[in-house]
Amino acid sequence: MDLRRKLTVFAALAALGTAAACGGSGSSGGGSGGTVTVSFWNGFTGGDRPGVEHLVDEFNKSHPKIHVNMQIMPWDVFYQKLLPAYGAGKGPDITAMSANQLAEYASKRVFQPLDDAFSSGLIDKSKIVPGALQAGQYAAKQYGLPANFTPLLLYYNKKLFKQAGIAGPPANWTEWTADLKKLTKGKGPGGAPAQYGLTMGTHDSVEGIPILLAGQGGGVIGSDGKTVTLDSPQSVQAMTYWTDLVRNDHVMPVGTSGADADKLMQAGTAAMEVNGPWLTSSLDQAKIDYGVAMVPAGPAAQTTIDDSVQFSVGSRVKGAAKKAAEEFIAFWNSRDSQIYFANTTGFPPTRTDIGAADLKNPNVAVFAKYAPKAVPLMPGQTQFPQMQSEVIDPTFEKILNGKGDPATLLKQGATQLRSMVSGS
Repeated sequence: MDLRRKLTVFAALAALGTAAACGGSGSSGGGSGGTVTVSFWNGFTGGDRPGVEHLVDEFNKSHPKIHVNMQIMPWDVFYQKLLPAYGAGKGPDITAMSANQLAEYASKRVFQPLDDAFSSGLIDKSKIVPGALQAGQYAAKQYGLPANFTPLLLYYNKKLFKQAGIAGPPANWTEWTADLKKLTKGKGPGGAPAQYGLTMGTHDSVEGIPILLAGQGGGVIGSDGKTVTLDSPQSVQAMTYWTDLVRNDHVMPVGTSGADADKLMQAGTAAMEVNGPWLTSSLDQAKIDYGVAMVPAGPAAQTTIDDSVQFSVGSRVKGAAKKAAEEFIAFWNSRDSQIYFANTTGFPPTRTDIGAADLKNPNVAVFAKYAPKAVPLMPGQTQFPQMQSEVIDPTFEKILNGKGDPATLLKQGATQLRSMVSGS
């Protein structure tokens, strides 16, 4: 998951230039007996692969006039191959990629808008989680439709909570602060706590710190996609508050990757972590008794960030092939398919009309319950990977490491972001 989010395609995109606009489809067209074959590339090589393969097989069986020819490859291979393939006119008809990468490709005219999937009635827009739709938007058009979608939630170690006399997960920042201090204890190597109240990756990870900014009413970029809010008074206030907890109360380690944060949780040396449903399998393997809850409410809001993979369709896919591609995406997002996918992979459904009674795993039901509260981080930004790796993560880590005061460093970061915002 983290690899998918962090992979960059800067050089490939620059080299591709306008050639991407001429990229052809991989295998669309008539097959034997009038069958339309569409190619589908993705990087679902993990635990979700069996569920993906099952849905593709079911679609092919139930749609005898359409055949989806799927290729699964590691995400790094996927990104290395994708743009050269489109530039050579041999790119796939359908892709599934991180929503964070989508705008960069859409801006190069690699993909085409999919709004007609709504107007044709193939997909009922009102039944899809709003954040999952927002994550696929660029330039006020729907370039992506969800392959998966999840909010980031709070994991908590029930054993450590019980030992500390804490009855359940915190509901707000006041409770969260008290619990974090109570759960941070002991001395480990180098004088660091032997047990942290919280762990959260600040690089090579899904973003957690912006959730804290949003709880105070701040953020990174506003909902208009243009206004940088990283240095707003609310963002500065939130960052100052949490930096004090980290620097003075040592409630969270600094400079951890997403993988390192997971290891602390798996080892039982961190009591809480903000993460997605992919963490559940490793905690189960480590035999950690855990619960999942909504991220505690901040003074201004209770919200969280989402993570999503989005389907897109190549810009040269037309006619019967485009209709076939959209039918496949609609099938994937149907109620029956999403119930199956959720129960098989642990990801919550992309739909709003699937309740806890349809879901076998209570943790999945919690993720589904809070999915409507999740919003994408910086949707539609063509330089998302650069913003994250060159500005956002380094700025947060400098602040938490005490390399400068939050107001000054956030202002510097915001200045960098303003030169990178799409359309600036």
